[in-house]
Amino acid sequence: AVRLIVFDFDQTLSCSHVFSTLAGRGHAHSGLQVRPPYAVSEHGQLARIQELNQGAFSSKGGFATVAFGGEARVRQVSELLKGLKGLGAELILCTKGLVGTVNKCLEDLGLLEHFSEVYGRIGLSYGSLEYDIQTSLDDELKHLLGRKEQAEWSSKDRLMSRLMAARKLQRHQALLVEDDPIEVRNAKPVCRTVLVKEAAGMTQRHFEEILALAAGRVPCG
Repeated sequence: AVRLIVFDFDQTLSCSHVFSTLAGRGHAHSGLQVRPPYAVSEHGQLARIQELNQGAFSSKGGFATVAFGGEARVRQVSELLKGLKGLGAELILCTKGLVGTVNKCLEDLGLLEHFSEVYGRIGLSYGSLEYDIQTSLDDELKHLLGRKEQAEWSSKDRLMSRLMAARKLQRHQALLVEDDPIEVRNAKPVCRTVLVKEAAGMTQRHFEEILALAAGRVPCG
């Protein structure tokens, strides 16, 4: 059975690409649209989500709820994560987005507690826009900012190798869930993989496959 599951965030756990949307690089056909100002720094995106929660998304359950496809899907994701923890799997998140942004979305949805760690980029990894420069972060949000060690990784396959070695896990005991086919291809020699091909968030089919792997109902391979 799979004992370690590493999830991607954007378009895997979430349905929309949260980082790109907040940075003003979202697709016009995406279900998640925000108006300027845009942010690309960790503190800027955190502050912007807080503003959106209190403004444009206040009647929709908050920014993160919309990014995750609505309240019904948030419940499905919550049930998945609870089910996996109940089967004894450790859950970790790894994103090329910003740790603080992910922490804020997961905390707002009551999902952060299921993850033992979040790996991503921090601070000004992607530079800054005017909003980032002019905005300061409320003290109540500072605990969501990433720590240096959360950004100490180069690629997802190498991070998987490191995490597996620390836990003495074999290939069939670890799983990467990811929407990027290149990341999946690179990780295949290291661990099991589930590709979220549609790049629009995990669906019921993915939930069932991941639960079966954690329960040991899928042959090794």
